[in-house]
Amino acid sequence: MLYSNEQIERANAQSITEFFRGMGYSADYESGEMHIHGFGGLKVDEDRKLFHIHSRQVGGYGLVYCLQTALGMSYPEAIKTALNGETPNSKSKDLSYAKQQFPNGGNIFAQGKAPPKREKPVKEFIMPQKDKNNRRIFAYLTQQRRISPQVVNELINTGLLFQDVKGNAIFLDVKDGAPCGAEFHGTGRKMYTIGNTKFADIENRTVIKTEPYIAYQVGEILKNEKDIKYVGFIYENEANIAANEQNAKLITDIIEALKNSDIDREKLESTVKQKLKSFNGVAEGTSGNFFEYVKFPNPQGAYVFESAIDMMSFMHLHPNAKNCEFVSMGGLKPSVVETLLERGLQVALCVDNDEKGKFFCESFGERCTVFTECHKHGVKDFNELLKKLNPKKNFTDTVKKISDWSDRVQEKAAAAKEALYENNKPLKTQYVR
Repeated sequence: MLYSNEQIERANAQSITEFFRGMGYSADYESGEMHIHGFGGLKVDEDRKLFHIHSRQVGGYGLVYCLQTALGMSYPEAIKTALNGETPNSKSKDLSYAKQQFPNGGNIFAQGKAPPKREKPVKEFIMPQKDKNNRRIFAYLTQQRRISPQVVNELINTGLLFQDVKGNAIFLDVKDGAPCGAEFHGTGRKMYTIGNTKFADIENRTVIKTEPYIAYQVGEILKNEKDIKYVGFIYENEANIAANEQNAKLITDIIEALKNSDIDREKLESTVKQKLKSFNGVAEGTSGNFFEYVKFPNPQGAYVFESAIDMMSFMHLHPNAKNCEFVSMGGLKPSVVETLLERGLQVALCVDNDEKGKFFCESFGERCTVFTECHKHGVKDFNELLKKLNPKKNFTDTVKKISDWSDRVQEKAAAAKEALYENNKPLKTQYVR
């Protein structure tokens, strides 16, 4: 038997701070939030029932999800614990789970009274300065992210998307017609370096091409070898390592040995992927706001994403989506979903296909639908899905198509010229005797 929506809502409404106090964990106020010690920086905003574990960069809404994340409980176990041992459709017990385990309450404050909560200062949102054109972000979104020019132009034309003077793609949050926040994405090529010297300082250099995960492992092996001068450039699909002739031979031998070893390629590729993350985030003063594109008047539903890039990728893949709006949370923010639900919208969660995304979706129970397209295709998010379904065309194939097109144009031109001559050549003179 499953827990009812009423039970789930009641479980999530319980105080996160008081539960952990009752379990005996110490806590104190920091910058307007409660800091619960022992979890790598577990911060709680009690007013909004939100938590965040800074060491793991995870967070969300409600006690249920917090118990799953911080204590590793299963979803049913977390609900049962939050409801003081209550089972599906049973009546709540009088004593809380925490008080049963710790009769003295475990209160950390000597006087038995918590200090007054200090209000967290609200930072002012400063509008990013617009650049003179949008060429850089247009190239980035269409070429690297593979989003259709139609979708990119659609958002640019609304004024919600523009390029700032640093070349970032700015997705503007608007409330009551006024800018109130922004989500930004860097447009530079994903790359990071390894090594202990500069490319220009290597004489008689040799450049070794290899795979990113191999180059990363080379960097780990040689990171303490100061006498071996080299520099490596690691990109998404390739890596180049430069060294002088002597060191290049040593590095080549290491690469060959790594290729023939049983190293955990999947784990290394995951590490490289994390290091290649684009520069993105939200502008100061954006807290509580979110990027919202209302494409249709009086929308009935909302598709909700972790980033504006995923949102645009979805719009490319589903151009016929109607009677809806598109929302980017700029991360996993339960408060955004709650706001949309309060408006009476049917919310479809389109978050990343990973454990964090899964827990986020489960925390809303049956109140939201979950879009499972990424899971079906075995990809992490909608931009990865777009790239999978719309792979980048091979450059050689593109050149061949251009060449074939040119040949056809020349053939048509020659045929047209011949036809013109046939239609306009002088008539044979006829002599009448």
